[in-house]
Amino acid sequence: MERKTRTQAWTICAALVLAAAVLATAASATPGAACGFCGKNLIKNPGAEAGAGITAVGAYGAVPGWTNEAGQFSAASYTFPNGWFSKRSKGSQARGKNYFFGGTTTDAVSAKATIGKQTIKLPAAAAGRKVTLGGWLGNYGTGPTANMTQVRAEFADPGGTVLARLRIGNDTTISGTDMAFRSRKGTVPRGATQVTIVVTFASGNNYKLAGADDLSLVLA
Repeated sequence: MERKTRTQAWTICAALVLAAAVLATAASATPGAACGFCGKNLIKNPGAEAGAGITAVGAYGAVPGWTNEAGQFSAASYTFPNGWFSKRSKGSQARGKNYFFGGTTTDAVSAKATIGKQTIKLPAAAAGRKVTLGGWLGNYGTGPTANMTQVRAEFADPGGTVLARLRIGNDTTISGTDMAFRSRKGTVPRGATQVTIVVTFASGNNYKLAGADDLSLVLA
């Protein structure tokens, strides 16, 4: 009788251990299953690869997925002979044939800044999650007429009110004909349903040759 009781006890104990293991496995799998959008870049056309990059002064390279807000937000080819960046420039190892730049058109030259925007609808469960804004930035020139690159992520409510911002650039430590990677972390604010990526190539009174490439906005 005592032996039977011990066997039953061991059986119950083993069952409890197995149940605990199953629950632990399910619990550890839940976050990943609940966040299918985590780890993915939310920005569309993040490297200006969709569309043709310009290869001549005065040309305009439209950037699919982005809106030109000021100046002449464009895509330039790394083969553009009058561009500041080339295939020899330091930059993203995953870069393609194009990059974002401020433009050489009349509108670009006359504007105080060239600005491009893209508004993204956030996933329903994005609020409260960690977020990282990143990208490769490059400047052109020095001093008061220098072209400086800045990228912002503006998180807004359904009415368009901005609740929080993340920003990379302006960064005066980036110089020469190379780009450098910059990133910043934050948290998606409660109430945010959309985020607008704002790329600005500011200052300068001539061609706006500053650039940016392989931008990313990733939730965790």
